[in-house]
Amino acid sequence: MNLKRKSNGRVPAMRHPSKKPKLSPQESETDQEISDDGVTMDDLARDNSEESTSSEGSEDSEDTDGESDEEEAQDGEGDQIANHGPRAQRSENPTSHQKSTSFRAPTTQEIRMIKEATDLFRSNSFKLQLDALLPTVTPRSSHLPPLEKCLFELHSVLSKLSAIPSNLPLNAAASLATHGVSVSWPSPPPTAEAKFKVGFDRPTDIKVTGSWANKISVIAKDGDGFNVDLTLTMPPTLFNEKDYLNTRFFHKRAYYLAVVAAAVAQSKTLALNVSYDCPQGDLRRTYLVLKPKPTGSDTDFTKSKASIRIHVSLDPSTSPISLSRLSPSHSNLRVTSSETNQPTPIYNNTFLQTFTPSAHLLSIHSFKTQIESFPQALTLLRVWANQRGYSAKGKRVVHGFEIVGGEWWSFLLAYLVFGDNGKARGNRKPLGRGLSSYQLFRGALDFLGDFALLSDELEAAHHDFDSQPVLMKATGEQQFPSAEYASHHAATFIDPTTTYNFFSGVPLESIKMLQHDAKITLDNLNQNEEAFESTFMKDLRDLPSRFDTFLRVNIESAKPRTESPWDILEHGSRTNALLHSLSSTVSRALGTRVEQSAILHPASSTFPLNQDAPTTLTSIDIGLILNPSEAPRLVDHGPDASEESACAEFRAFWGAKAELRRFKDGAIQESVVWDVKNQEERMNIPLMVVQYVLEYQFGISKEDVQVVQPDFDCLVVPPPALSDTFPVVGAKNGTRETLAAFDEIVKAVKAIDENDVPLSLSHVAPVSSILRQTAVFPPLPHDPGLPNCASHLPAIDVILQYEHSPKWPEDLAAIQKLKLAFLETIARKLRRTGAATDAAVALDDDASVVQDNCSLELVTPSSFAIRARIYCELEEILLKRLVAPMGKNWTIPEGYSISKDEAKKALEMHRRRFVHGPQHHNAVAATQHRTPSYGVTTRLVKRWLAAHFLLPFVPEEMVELLCAYVYLCPGAFGVPATGQTGFARVVRLLKEWDYRESPICVPVYTAAGSDPGKAVIFPPDQKAKVDALFKEKLGGAGWVIATEKDPAGSAFGPVLGPRASIPARIRQLAAVTWQYMCSGTDSGNLIIKDLFIHPLDDYDFLIHLKPSAHSSYYQSVQFDMNAWSNGEDGEVSMAQLSELAAPRVEFDPVRMLVDDLRRIYSDTALFFVDPCGGTVIAGLWNPHVKEERTFRALGGYSSMPVGSQGSKVGGQLSEA
Repeated sequence: MNLKRKSNGRVPAMRHPSKKPKLSPQESETDQEISDDGVTMDDLARDNSEESTSSEGSEDSEDTDGESDEEEAQDGEGDQIANHGPRAQRSENPTSHQKSTSFRAPTTQEIRMIKEATDLFRSNSFKLQLDALLPTVTPRSSHLPPLEKCLFELHSVLSKLSAIPSNLPLNAAASLATHGVSVSWPSPPPTAEAKFKVGFDRPTDIKVTGSWANKISVIAKDGDGFNVDLTLTMPPTLFNEKDYLNTRFFHKRAYYLAVVAAAVAQSKTLALNVSYDCPQGDLRRTYLVLKPKPTGSDTDFTKSKASIRIHVSLDPSTSPISLSRLSPSHSNLRVTSSETNQPTPIYNNTFLQTFTPSAHLLSIHSFKTQIESFPQALTLLRVWANQRGYSAKGKRVVHGFEIVGGEWWSFLLAYLVFGDNGKARGNRKPLGRGLSSYQLFRGALDFLGDFALLSDELEAAHHDFDSQPVLMKATGEQQFPSAEYASHHAATFIDPTTTYNFFSGVPLESIKMLQHDAKITLDNLNQNEEAFESTFMKDLRDLPSRFDTFLRVNIESAKPRTESPWDILEHGSRTNALLHSLSSTVSRALGTRVEQSAILHPASSTFPLNQDAPTTLTSIDIGLILNPSEAPRLVDHGPDASEESACAEFRAFWGAKAELRRFKDGAIQESVVWDVKNQEERMNIPLMVVQYVLEYQFGISKEDVQVVQPDFDCLVVPPPALSDTFPVVGAKNGTRETLAAFDEIVKAVKAIDENDVPLSLSHVAPVSSILRQTAVFPPLPHDPGLPNCASHLPAIDVILQYEHSPKWPEDLAAIQKLKLAFLETIARKLRRTGAATDAAVALDDDASVVQDNCSLELVTPSSFAIRARIYCELEEILLKRLVAPMGKNWTIPEGYSISKDEAKKALEMHRRRFVHGPQHHNAVAATQHRTPSYGVTTRLVKRWLAAHFLLPFVPEEMVELLCAYVYLCPGAFGVPATGQTGFARVVRLLKEWDYRESPICVPVYTAAGSDPGKAVIFPPDQKAKVDALFKEKLGGAGWVIATEKDPAGSAFGPVLGPRASIPARIRQLAAVTWQYMCSGTDSGNLIIKDLFIHPLDDYDFLIHLKPSAHSSYYQSVQFDMNAWSNGEDGEVSMAQLSELAAPRVEFDPVRMLVDDLRRIYSDTALFFVDPCGGTVIAGLWNPHVKEERTFRALGGYSSMPVGSQGSKVGGQLSEA
């Protein structure tokens, strides 16, 4: 059967549960392996007939052999997943089997699984989706025979290698160079004065190790496939007891690996491409990568998309090097005589890794046999991790996890089940061996994060790796004291051999980022029934949506102030030492301004055998997840002046930026003050901090640091040229000024005597996007000195609600006249008291006699415009009487010259304006108060829609709800702290949302009073109502964005939302925008302004407008200062200043022109324009208009004769 996934296509067909896979002899053994490197989700969609909109596609998902599902099941691909469904026994007689199972009662196991699916997964489809996922992320068994045959051939070649006599390192390397093979010497490379020799002898053991040997491989992302690890054990006779010093062992290891590379590359029986690879550029960890040449032979395993990796190791039982010399506290690097006693924990740990392959192989096999659902749980963990960059390969990995690899996840699961040497770990109970894969998966995330699980037997106990070392249950005696690990490593996770630390050399910030992602995932799983997609299917490595802000840093010229040769040797390379220092420095500088920070970069790539080192990393990405309450802080407080040593350290860290200050409470402290021009710039302070410390501590200039956040900010504020030329723009442009103007008018209206207005004012409700801080641009005050292209004066809408009274007439037309009288009286009084410099009553030219058709337009003393309307509850009652069905022949009562449609339109308008409008405003204003960056996100999204000529077709309330969804239901992410991140997530949502299949439910009213940092759950009963209405009324074309008070999603437009073609267009533009953002971020060539420039090539005609005549041209993305200047010296041209000193509220000639064009030529063409300063009106002809037809007069559009047919003359649209 096929499982449907909302907005993401379909999951491949599940195979019949009664078909048990056949196990080949190789599958039953434990000495074969596939890599520990990640996964791609693309294979999940390879059987789909239609492209998924939210899966991350790649060429890995293609089925190249054309085999059917039945053939694959017989091949034994692993179609049956233990503990994920009842397994029926195969019967030789299908008929008897069907009779015996059709009506039998469920077994105890089946009952348990049904209860588990109900209680644990929160969704009927979640478990089925997991079961369908697991087989698709493992290697296809039908592609493995050529791989296995190649491994046998490779084993034969390696077993016959001849010994090479010992020689000096440089002489031995010169001999290999004649064969086109360089030796990848770790730093420092050996010199001609080296006092040791390198040699080669046949390996004492050759075995397949790691994941593939235990049949727990997972396919990697980005087309990397999977790896088969082959480990060669080097003879102990090649080493002596002093080889642990000064990388001597690693030099001998490098030569041994180069000899193997030369032998495999020159073999006539093997058609393999051989290259080097080293995780994170550390040459001490170098291994060989073997990929097949596409020859089509029986050893060509190209279809499997596998790579063979050759590692070399030592047997600890025969090694002449004592383990006691490799403890974390020992010093094994001699740079100068003064540093002989400095411990080298990372160097020692890298050495110890060469002892672990066989031990880890046996340990993982033991875990697999003792834990029932171990393979499936491990697969889920690695799928989750690879989608977030915690893998050894990929286009972007979190720094440090390239050396951790995929093997650590196996030991994490084992630690949670078997514990630490049998000792209790705080309040956490061990996980049961019989738990399902999903329970083990959640248990692992719970250990990393800090959320309690649903099951009572799994208790929350967030683990702090820096203060609580993890030492797994030992398989033998403890080699080193546990205290040594905690004192010499930032984080500790020791394997069962009690020697190797998985987290050695991994920055603590990277581990905390992992814990943060685990916490977010658990929150999402606990609250979202449809969390499968965001947990396992979505690629979350893209920077724009993952981090609140990020920086691309060129590190080619970086040089730390305190660079030490010892640090470079300890970390294996200069780049690793630099990144380790940079990570801790940035974290210290930011402090509580960020919740998490992480360094990301592309994983290492292979390099040819004739090259002795990989390409040096040139740039990195620094991602920051901000703390919204601390990020805008202006002052960083340091130690008290009395603490001399701490003050000296503070000044050394901050340099000239540090200063001694006295504060209001009398404290005298070292401090750092960050200067900003306005409130909006305060969210850029974390970027300023990072840029400063990069330049001061590492010599990285600002030109080498690329940031994008300021580029977003300038899109929703008046251009600097305007504010610099006209100071009134910067002085009165902001939220505080508009709120103050609103408060002044409210006080003035309430102060009007009841003798003038017979009813008392009970409430004044704001309903303007300006007051809820979601208007694209803050309004400019009216000033006669402003040029005409900046003279637009938008109105701040408010609603006046008077007390209930029987004095209101029960006649709709009379009510409108009474409103008119009220507004005229208010205008007169406000002008007389000076509360308004200008006041006029405006009539709506398109309103009917029964519809609210008048408003009061005011200009406050601060030069802002306010438009007030009066709300009368009796109107809705009377309108309902007009539209209430009263039989087939029901007609409008006498006295009303309107149609039924006009009456319904009046009722809809009344509800939208006076009922839904205030409710929506209050909810959105609360969301803005809850998360201040929400307003910036909404403004950016509106600006983006406007720039692409789409905002007039989408009600702005819909856009605000769409943006609120990203903040209230963040899914796989945390709540955005910056507008740029919110914008990126809205664009991604629009790209992935299949609006034809599912509505969006926004809990905007439930969010009141909730924790700003957590997701909000849409009420389940309301969700059911929304789904029912969606299925009942959906026409398959438009948006449905529902709230608790509007389950149909029709409060601000028809049920189908925008026009049928508009949602498809928005989705198309969102996909292109997202692709450009991601590719531009990856390449470092992202230009934010390009996201808001609309291509005009596809339109039939264009109408160009004069910018200087456009009252809101200053809002244009491509704003040109010459619109009001003389173009020579930049001074203001008086001829271009506004001719009228009197304010004109909501006067927008471009909008009025477009409205007229749409009204007159509605059946001829579609007109598009950017309402935010656009100077081009684009048009599309109606295709039917362009068809040739009989020529006649008064055709409604310009036409011309094209020929005659008999007595009739043909006519065609004239586009001249």
